[in-house]
Order: sequence, then structure tokens, then C-alpha cells
Amino acid sequence: MRVITLIDRYLVRSFFSIMGTTVLGLVGVFAIADFVEKIDNFVDAGAGGKIILIYYYYSIPYFIDMALPMSMLLATVFSLGRMNKHYEIAAMRASGISLLRISRSLIILGVLFTLFQFVFQNLVVMPFNHKHKEITRNVIKPKSGPRRLKEVVRQDLNGNIILIKSFDVRKSIGKDVSILAYRDSGITQRWDYASITWIDSSSSWSRSPGLKREFDAEGKLLFQRIDSSDDLPLTITPVDIKKEQIRPNEMNIFQLKEFIEKKKILGVNPHRWIVDYHFKIAFVMTGFIVILMGISFALQGTRENLALGVGKSVVALFGYYILLIGGQKIAYNSTMHPAIAVWFGDVFMLVLGIYLFRQTSKK
Repeated sequence: MRVITLIDRYLVRSFFSIMGTTVLGLVGVFAIADFVEKIDNFVDAGAGGKIILIYYYYSIPYFIDMALPMSMLLATVFSLGRMNKHYEIAAMRASGISLLRISRSLIILGVLFTLFQFVFQNLVVMPFNHKHKEITRNVIKPKSGPRRLKEVVRQDLNGNIILIKSFDVRKSIGKDVSILAYRDSGITQRWDYASITWIDSSSSWSRSPGLKREFDAEGKLLFQRIDSSDDLPLTITPVDIKKEQIRPNEMNIFQLKEFIEKKKILGVNPHRWIVDYHFKIAFVMTGFIVILMGISFALQGTRENLALGVGKSVVALFGYYILLIGGQKIAYNSTMHPAIAVWFGDVFMLVLGIYLFRQTSKK
């Protein structure tokens, strides 16, 4: 038992040593390639060294997240492959130790890294990525603000949700406006107006006659009437409407789920964002899948040359990315349930990994 524990420690130490070096190398390559690509933009924007450093400070978590799958894959192949090269794997197998027991520490690492990536992506990568995008939009590639905003969704200070189909930024006029009083039990009140206009002199909104509805706790309509005299249940200003919000592709999984729920409440089809929601969850499985695949590929090459195992591993990783991203694109443009299209790549590679592992165990 002590020998097995020593083997686990040796394997884990070797894994982290190779993975750490690979992550640092890949992050450096990504940063240099990104800098070379954007150097003209930095010069044109007159960005100083401080802005560039801040820009890449917010980019580092994204680069690490991109480097982790390849780093874990190579760490698995080289750490096990090195033991195989020195006949350590053969000696353990001859002693009756199964491949599952030999690779147990790596499989556990795969599960832990899946949990780590979920936390890292949602609590670090996405917030940093939002800051990085803000610098790009406001400093590196500044653009004049849009004249018209579409499908604007905001939450008022009183908790009401506001949906504006179209908002003229210069004139501060909103078209097809819906205001929903939403509580835990559901929608309690709803106001609909053809248009609202901000009056600078009075710092208030004027609006066209609207329709007011009230609902009971079960969501059944109690009554509706033309709302022509009541005060507009709106406290936000045009500044609040124009203020840039976190975009869906920059949200973490929790923000995106809340965003989807709001879209459902407002009667907007959230299909595209549901696809992104499943994609974000499916992607964090990469760590476990690459380690499972890497175990088999590490032992399928010759002891003298790991090139075959490395080559198979890289091809499998890119194949996985093609299935995952391809499933996302298919889900965008079809009526297929997003979970089926997006998770197909994970399920396929997981089944393939288990099959290869079992085949390797029999050798």
C-alpha cells in the first residue's frame, strides 16, 4: 500500500511539473501572438504602457483557461509515458496492479480540475473578460455610441423589469415599452405603452396612453384597463438605459441563467442564450475528458517514442473541440434541443475515452 501511495505522489508531482511548465509556455505564446496582432491598434489608440499592462492583466485568466486542456493532456501523456518508458508501468501490471489503480490519482485530478474550471471560469475568467472587453471597446477600438438600441432590458430600482423594443439614443424616445412588476410568485402587474419620451426640462417621462393589467398569484388576469392618467411606474433615466450592461457572452453561468429567466418572463425567445448556457457547462468537462483520453494514448505509443501518443492526443482534443463548437452552431440554427446538440461532443468523447481505457487495460 505504501508503494502505491508513493507511486501516486510521484505521478501527481510529475503531472503538475509538466502541466505548470506547459501552461506558462502557452500563456506566453498566446500573449505574444495577441500583442503582435494588436500592436497597430495600441499605437493608433495612443495606448501607453500602463493601459497595455492592464489590458493583459485582464487577459491572463482567459489565456490560462485556454491553455489548461492542452496542458493537462500533455501532462498526462508525458507523466505516464515516462513511467512506461522506464518499464515502471509493466512492472506494476506484472505485480497485479490494475491500470485503473495506477491511474487513479490522475482520474481524481480530472474530476477536481472539472470543478476547478467551473469555479475559475465563472468567478474569475468571465469578470476579467468583461473588463478586458471594456478596455477594447472604450480605449483600443473606441466606437461612437449606437443611435438606436434594440431589445433593451433593464431592471428598475423598485424591482420592475423594463423591456423596450427600440430606443432612440439621441432623442431619448422608447418604442413598444413594457413594464412588469415581478415578484416571487410571478408577474403581478404589467403596463404596455406605444412610446415613452424623456423631457429634459422636467426630468421626467411623458408617454402615450397605455394598457394596464393586473394578475393574481396564479398568473391569471384579474382585469385590464386603459392607463391614461396614472403616473408612469418608471424611475430609471435615459442615462441608465444607455449605460452599457454585461453582454450575454461575457456573463458567468449564474448571470446567464438569470438573464434567460428574464427573457422568458418578457416573452422573448431565449433559445440562443440557452445554447450558450449549456455550452458553458459542457466546456468545463474538458479537463476530465482529456485526462481520461491521455491515459490510454500515453500507453499506446512505443516506450522509446511518445510522439504517437502525443499526436493521437492532440488530434482527439481538436476533434472534441470540433464536436463541441459544431454542436453549438447546430443548436443555434435548428429546433433541436440545445442540450442534445451541445452535449453530444462530451458524451461521444467520454464513451470513446472509457472504451479506449478498457481496451488499454486488457493489453
